[in-house]
Amino acid sequence: MKPAVLFAFLLSVSPAWLMGCASAPSPTATPRPTSAPTATPSPTPGPLTLQFIGNSCTLITAPDGTRIVSDPYGYSRPVGLRLLPPGDLEADAVTVSHTHPDHNNVKAVGGEPQVITEPGTYQVGAVKVTGYASREGSPTGPSATMRNVVFVFEVGGAKIVHLGDGGPITEPDILAAVEGADIILVNIDGYVYPLDQILPDMQRINARTIIPTHYSIREDARWGTHMTLTIEEYLATLPSDMVVVRADSRIQVTPGMPKQVAALAPLMLDK
Repeated sequence: MKPAVLFAFLLSVSPAWLMGCASAPSPTATPRPTSAPTATPSPTPGPLTLQFIGNSCTLITAPDGTRIVSDPYGYSRPVGLRLLPPGDLEADAVTVSHTHPDHNNVKAVGGEPQVITEPGTYQVGAVKVTGYASREGSPTGPSATMRNVVFVFEVGGAKIVHLGDGGPITEPDILAAVEGADIILVNIDGYVYPLDQILPDMQRINARTIIPTHYSIREDARWGTHMTLTIEEYLATLPSDMVVVRADSRIQVTPGMPKQVAALAPLMLDK
């Protein structure tokens, strides 16, 4: 191109465009975010669901695709449950109620999740997560040595409560937080929560759907050092007028769930 023609062309170009080209930075690696990871929204919003993985491990999937795993178990687990493959269960966050190995295997959860082990309020995608400081239950009352965190998950007007290995609730702040829970997951091994207190306590806090956790899978292989019931043995202790539903590992959660006990089949059941 002749010099005169090139000069005329440059004069015709927008100065703002030239400045933009001059100031455009060279490509650099995007720094890794330091904030809590969030889920990639689903193309089409789905229902709020809870899936029972096994023992006390659950997976909440929110309508926006946010996934939260609670209390993933490790090698310490009831006989009859398959081990969780490391990283196979992907999530945006994982909550841990306490440090026992049947509740704190965070390495089993893939996807670089935010790990939540302390009381406080957290926002994970569309889910508000609130942890409340408590103590692990024991036959003589709250444990003097083992702390426990009760987690409350709220999304779309629905409330899910995971008690971990918490026993009877006496703390006023926790009682207020769990009131009217649409779903509450409670340990029925008879050690942390006296069996004859579970249903009256759940009715007292107006819990709607109760999901039993932390029980023996087989009668010939009791879970733990105490005589933990199987799910069938526990259901046999309930009043005859108690509504009991049986389902596979997943349940859809909506505000105002039915008042019932939901016996979910563990996803990792060794069939």
